[in-house]
Amino acid sequence: MANTEQEIFDFTALVRRLLKVHWETKEELCKVKSDLERQARELKDMETLANAAMHDYDMLKTAKMLEIGDNDIATAKRRVSKLIRDVDRCITLLTGQQTSSQK
Repeated sequence: MANTEQEIFDFTALVRRLLKVHWETKEELCKVKSDLERQARELKDMETLANAAMHDYDMLKTAKMLEIGDNDIATAKRRVSKLIRDVDRCITLLTGQQTSSQK
């Protein structure tokens, strides 16, 4: 009988250890699930921030392309002045040709 009682006692101890391991594993699983959910939320937040940053970058890039600086204005004035001089020269040449052909 003592042998059977010892086996029952050993079996009971084994079941208790298994139950303890089961509960510890279950708690660990809950922690892992909680961490996974937190990381998923963080990932979603980071994706939102990244998309906003990309949108801001695109807007800044567009604004930079449309920006007119002092250099651009000066260059445009020089180009317009050169075109006006070229047109004046052409008019002078055409006027000179008309007066010589009328004579």
